[in-house]
Amino acid sequence: MGYVRVAYRKIFEELDSNDSMPKGWDKFVEKQAEYQNLIIRSSKNKCHCTNCNHDFISKKKVGEEAKCPNCHNKYLVKRSNLRWYEFKDYLSILDYINDTFVIRYFELKSTIGPTHKHSYSVAEFGREIPTRNSYYQNVYVNGRVSRTQRHIYIYHGNGWYINDKKWRQYMRNYSLIDYSIVFPNNLKQVLKNTQYKYSCLWDITKHCSYIDLSDLIGNKSDYQINRIELLAKMKLYNLALREKEFRNKGSFKDIFGVSKDFYPFMKNHNITYVQLKILRLLQEKNMSKIKYLQKFVGYGEDTGILEEIAGYIGLNRFYKYAKMHHGRVDKYMYRDYLGFAKALGLDLKNNRYAFPKNLREEHDKLEAQYEIQSEKIIQDGIKKRGKELSNYKYQDKMFVIMPACSLKALQNESKQQNNCVRTYAERYAKGKCDIYFMRTIDKPKKSLVTVEVKNNRVVQSRIKCNRDPNEEQLKFLTNWEQKVLKGAA
Repeated sequence: MGYVRVAYRKIFEELDSNDSMPKGWDKFVEKQAEYQNLIIRSSKNKCHCTNCNHDFISKKKVGEEAKCPNCHNKYLVKRSNLRWYEFKDYLSILDYINDTFVIRYFELKSTIGPTHKHSYSVAEFGREIPTRNSYYQNVYVNGRVSRTQRHIYIYHGNGWYINDKKWRQYMRNYSLIDYSIVFPNNLKQVLKNTQYKYSCLWDITKHCSYIDLSDLIGNKSDYQINRIELLAKMKLYNLALREKEFRNKGSFKDIFGVSKDFYPFMKNHNITYVQLKILRLLQEKNMSKIKYLQKFVGYGEDTGILEEIAGYIGLNRFYKYAKMHHGRVDKYMYRDYLGFAKALGLDLKNNRYAFPKNLREEHDKLEAQYEIQSEKIIQDGIKKRGKELSNYKYQDKMFVIMPACSLKALQNESKQQNNCVRTYAERYAKGKCDIYFMRTIDKPKKSLVTVEVKNNRVVQSRIKCNRDPNEEQLKFLTNWEQKVLKGAA
């Protein structure tokens, strides 16, 4: 059992001794439970809403969402022979006791049985003391949380085996809870004597569904809190949850990456950070397009694949192509196809090449052509890069440094130095890194130091067998970086 610090034990005892909940809690729970309902579909398109018990006709299929014409809520459609369906959501309340924030976590569970009757219950199961350490959660659970290591189960009801006032530290190596629906009614009162008194967190929680409350109030600096306040007052509530992605000062475009005329659109749609990233690429006030393109965003809100595709044909054209194929486009295969097409000199402004009818077939065809021609493409790319970087050639009385000018030169350098610089050929040809050779003035053909540069900065320098250069060689490279590379930045 995880140990509970004495100070935290006293806080928990104070909370447990006061059984009353904040004003408005019951209505809040009832409102959240309202979203945990279904549309039950029977024969001849007859539908029944488990929320308001209204019957209506809809052609929506099982597994889709239908809107009830009576309560105007959208619910998942299920068959009438449904035996059992269960919803679960996490709710949270913020308290401030003994100058310490405490987040109280509750599980809201709704069940819909064979009679299609909707019932729900709510149970407190966890508490968290927010910390500065984003990799460590200071979380405590009570007797409602199962002790099994394989699956977390939260008991509802009041059996003799449940002690919901005995707390233990949550010790497992995976997170118990990250996001919850925050109760907003008491926040202004709770935060009034804290550094968050002007933060407008109460407005943010009213307009955002799932929030990492621990991260939001985890000992933020005044600079960060001011940024949260600024975004909340701009009514960009979802962006306030990602305040660390934005600066406090600068023009609107400097801060958000789009011009100010997009602001009303961003505010009206309470745009999320990933939607803003797509908007930057799309440059169009069209929320339906943005939401459609969201399904092509990678894990962890990574829009990198969309950025790469946009670099080839623009995001609007990709949207058009995806719609043509009903969204069934392998984004990675399409990205690779576009890369092959560009490398082979095909005109991607022409829809014939940009919009292949059979993506896999055309991808494989271009890949085969690319493999045949890749060495020539890389050779030409390296020659071009060598000419572009020739202005950065530098020498003193002892050493000279120059860019790699051919594939053969890279292969020769790799052989002489016994290193893997030859494998950098394609990256160098595409401009993803810069490769230079450092020589002595009296032996310009003999390899001495192989140098990699990124963003006008030396990131790697190696002599034979990947050893580090000596002090004299490093001094030359430092002078070159300061006098030539940074001067060109």
